[in-house]
This record gives sequence, C-alpha cells and structure tokens, in this order.
Amino acid sequence: MDETRWTSFDLIFFDCDSTLSAIEGIDELARFKGKEWRVGVLTEKAMNGDLDLSEVYGKRLQAIRPTRGQLKAIEQRYWETIVPDAEAVIAALRFLGKQVFIVSGGLAEPVRGFGKRLGVPPENIRAVELEYNELSGDWWRYYQPETRQRQTYLDYNEGPLTVSSGKPAIIQSLAGDKHGRRLMIGDGASDLAARSVVDLFIGFGGVVAREKVMNGADVFIHQNSLAPVLPLAVGPAGYARVLGTPHQTVFDKGLALAQSTATTIKGDELSTAFKKAFEQIP
Repeated sequence: MDETRWTSFDLIFFDCDSTLSAIEGIDELARFKGKEWRVGVLTEKAMNGDLDLSEVYGKRLQAIRPTRGQLKAIEQRYWETIVPDAEAVIAALRFLGKQVFIVSGGLAEPVRGFGKRLGVPPENIRAVELEYNELSGDWWRYYQPETRQRQTYLDYNEGPLTVSSGKPAIIQSLAGDKHGRRLMIGDGASDLAARSVVDLFIGFGGVVAREKVMNGADVFIHQNSLAPVLPLAVGPAGYARVLGTPHQTVFDKGLALAQSTATTIKGDELSTAFKKAFEQIP
C-alpha cells in the first residue's frame, strides 16, 4: 500500500476459526468423539505451518466422521465463542459500505450459518463442503429432520481450502473484478499465504499468537478483540461517518487499541502513516 498516507480498504476478508470465533471447529467436533488430542495436534501443526493442510485434512475427518447434527452444534459453538467485538466490527464495516467476506478452511455448513448470523451474505463465504451418505435403503425418510441430522460424513471436496497455500486463489476468485483495496485478517499460516494478493495483511493473535504469522504480518493484533480492525480498515474518513452513530463506540475502542501496545504496525512508514491519519482526533 501507499505508506505515505493511510487509505481505506473496500474488500475485507476474515478467517473464521480462531479469528472470528475462539474455537477451531474441527477440534470441537473431535471433542464430541473423544479424539480431541489426536486431531488437535494435527490442527496445530497445520496452523503453525509445520504441516500442509492437505496432509491433515482427510485424516482429521476420517477420525471424526461428523454428522449433520454435530455440524449444527458447531455453528452454535462458533456463536457462543465469538471473539469480542467481531459482530460490532462487521456491522460497522457493512454500515460503511464495505464488502465483507469469510474465507475458511473450516466446514462449510457451520461456517455459513455463523456467517449468516454475522450478516455476511452466503455468496461471500467460502469453506470446505462435505458429502454425506444418502441413507439409500431408507430414501423415503431422507427429508425428515431427524434423519438428516443423523446423516454422517462420507467425503470432503478437495480444493484450495484444504491445502495451506490455497486461500490466495479463493480471494482472487471472490474479488473478481470488484473495485477496491483488499485487507485480510487471520491467525494461521494458511491466512498469511494470502498476503501476496491483498494490500494489507493483519495477523490476529487474540486467540492464538503464532510466531510465523506475527513475523510475517503487516499488522499484528495481540489483544483478544477485533475492534482494531475497524480503524485499520476504514481510516479517518470512516471515523467521520460513524460519529454520533451506534458504531462510534467500537471504533473508539479499536482506535485506542490500535494506538497502543495491543497492536503492532510494522515498519516506520506504515506506523507513521497510521499515527498521522488520526492525530487530529482527540
């Protein structure tokens, strides 16, 4: 980005697990089956960049074999463990006319349901689709709610979100020919891989602070709050528009955190540009 002044961003991409929500959905599914340790080790290695996601994705799902009912429970767990200020930040971004996206290596059904609660349209959400058994011997019961809840995992659709380097392709696809500058927020190595296709990458360490992400990010949030994302994303022009609205509260909180040790803005030019942008604001 032009580091002589701080400009706003138009396309805002969020990771889901350990960024918008404090859990890793697949680890929660493993807990249902008593396999949290085995699956959690694989997740941590992938998020830290020690293993490629492609090496662990299928192994984790085979160990868990989740049902549709269990995935619905994960959607609720996402909501119960939402990261502080996530809902308010997304509401403010939408109020300001920004396009908000969720790009997740999590499972599509709970991520979509969680995103919908946050006001993110389904067409702006990408996650990993599962295939289920069709209960072929009892096809007449397929549409009964209790039957659908018992459907179990059969396979997953391999693609960019099941490998560690895949998020850039998804972001490029979602952005398409949409005008505007891009910003990505995430906690893991697969999120950091997107730095090459966005104008600013914010590492989030409020749930888990990963050294590789901390070192590679343009900005790193240490606090367990997404409030700093708002001033970083929309700049002083955005602040002028939220003054006197219900969104001012989260902006004020975010600005205070962004200007404190809770947030690290890398490089003298970038940090000076942000400081100067808001120096007239009391």
